[in-house]
Amino acid sequence: MPTPDTFWSYFGATLTYLAVLAVPGGLVGRAAGLRGWALAGLAPLLSYTVTGLAGPWLALAGVSYNPLTVAGVTAVLAGIGFGLRKLGQARGWIKPGAEEPPTKWHPRAHYAVAACVALAVGISILVVLSARGGTTAVFQRWDTVFHANGIRYIAETGDGSLTGMGTVNWYPDGSFYPNAYHLVGSLVYSISGTTIPVTLNAITMPVAGVFALSMVALIRQLGGRAVFAGCTALVAAAATTGAYESVSSGLLPFALGIVLTPLAVVALARFLARPGFDTGYVLALTAVGLLAAHSSALFGALLFAFPLVVQRWYRALRHKPLDGVPEGRGGWRVIGGDVVKMVPVMVGSGLLAAPHILGALKFTSGSYPYYAWGSDLPVVKSLGLLVTFRQVLSAPQVWLTVLLVIGVLSLFRLGRMRWVGLSAIGFSALFVLVASFGAEPWVISLSRPWWNDRYRLMALAAIPLCLLAGHGMAELQRWFAKWASGRSWVKSRPALPARLGLATAVFIVAASAVLTKGFYTESNAHAVSFLYYNGPEGEVTPPVSADELAAMNELTKMNIGPDEKVLNERFDGTAWLYAITGIHPVAGHYDPGVPPPDAKYLALHFRDYDTDPEVRAAVRRLNIKHVLIGSTPIKIGEPPAPGLRDLDGLGFLRKDFSNAGASIYTLTR
Repeated sequence: MPTPDTFWSYFGATLTYLAVLAVPGGLVGRAAGLRGWALAGLAPLLSYTVTGLAGPWLALAGVSYNPLTVAGVTAVLAGIGFGLRKLGQARGWIKPGAEEPPTKWHPRAHYAVAACVALAVGISILVVLSARGGTTAVFQRWDTVFHANGIRYIAETGDGSLTGMGTVNWYPDGSFYPNAYHLVGSLVYSISGTTIPVTLNAITMPVAGVFALSMVALIRQLGGRAVFAGCTALVAAAATTGAYESVSSGLLPFALGIVLTPLAVVALARFLARPGFDTGYVLALTAVGLLAAHSSALFGALLFAFPLVVQRWYRALRHKPLDGVPEGRGGWRVIGGDVVKMVPVMVGSGLLAAPHILGALKFTSGSYPYYAWGSDLPVVKSLGLLVTFRQVLSAPQVWLTVLLVIGVLSLFRLGRMRWVGLSAIGFSALFVLVASFGAEPWVISLSRPWWNDRYRLMALAAIPLCLLAGHGMAELQRWFAKWASGRSWVKSRPALPARLGLATAVFIVAASAVLTKGFYTESNAHAVSFLYYNGPEGEVTPPVSADELAAMNELTKMNIGPDEKVLNERFDGTAWLYAITGIHPVAGHYDPGVPPPDAKYLALHFRDYDTDPEVRAAVRRLNIKHVLIGSTPIKIGEPPAPGLRDLDGLGFLRKDFSNAGASIYTLTR
């Protein structure tokens, strides 16, 4: 359901988000010695690192989080990176260059890959804009209200702590949540001056484009072909299970963590090739950024990158050449050296992320309930979903499956990236376990970082599967170029062979676009549309309805004080009240787990206001003077709470506003 905004405010929010992605991380990365595709790819992740560190540490220091203080933290982190690099160079401890990609690309190749990334960004934009919601639509899925309220809370209060934004619902102490996503969102909201729904849309729009950029940075760092990089960028923008499926479920910070995960390999490969203060610093910041984006992102990145380390150590034991290792060094010495050199990086990242680590440990030992999904799909169906890149859609992405098969069959052509095959096997096996045996206690324990959720595990598996599909697409180009180069009409024209690579690459991309109907833009838009309807359109009424938004707007005219709370029903769209208007609701999230005692009691007994002194005491404690009741539940068939049903005609309430889907009452005594 749209909230009133203009095209220009949306356009401004989008540009602001792109600037926030590029500038802080770009400055820190460049100061630490990053250049080229490594800088372009890591800049967004390092921006989330900057904000993810700034929020909690500024809160501990009693300093407000805002654009100015973020600029200060950016300067500090950039200064540290610059100082470490210069110190290492001055003392002769580091000699920059060994960490750069082992192969060169022709300038035309860089431009062609950049064009593929730009096309991927455009596809991502088109998917979100055409997802039946429009540019100003309110997200309707479960956790999106928490993210929306959190962004507004940080922007209005300057409290960037890891528990502060949770106080909108879990007052007075809040609840732990890694908040880099919200800290970046608050900057976009504050700088652009637009609404929270527009801010969320602007942040979501380029998500698959960021995924494509991360993939390109990984492939470039490991010496892959430019055609491989460009093809993988387009596959990343086309695969439903890569970024779009997580977005469609409202898993916004999780989707962010997924699209940034490939960058862990970039930072790790640079460090292994040339251990040093600067590369170690970038690796530590990368780990912190993933943890701050989403707790599971760092776990996923470790699992994704570990096969790279396995391949490296296997080659060391077989006395094969390795990046950053002098010829003749023993295999066990290489392994021991890698482990020892990682220790200071782990210690440094642990110290930087101390608030996140301590907060996560406290949260996992707390009272918040953990519910396993217990999926029990047949194994054959789980495998089918995996290789056809879909779960929320009924139609398989057949052409991506074809590319995946080609990529798997030509795995030997990946060279130093053969480890991707191990990563694909590991993540695919984990997905099948959760999807088919999700009720088994040991599977629940194994998959706890991902909440035993097969949709999250599918997104994780999509990372290496997209790489393999992109490799398959690139191999098609290689085969086609080889076939064409043997034709007599090519040999008879001296200028053609030099242009054959580009021509065949353009042909393969164009053919893929035609066969996939624009890289599955329409089907991906259908998947993302579930974000705006909480299910397939026509089957589920949006919880945040036009009537509820009108009632929220009416509340802004009632001079409600900043210390007041408006009593509302937890499961309807009124949980968005704070994000939309800045007025605090009693229930600021659909989640019923561990609600504040007063909120729980009022939901059960508010109708007994005249006869129950505890109800009146709770109303006084929360300073409630108004009640807002909506009509469209987030959970299908969920009735209103017993204490908030049938309020018309009660002597202690006066109805001040009503439409077909919402009502506002004022307490008269």
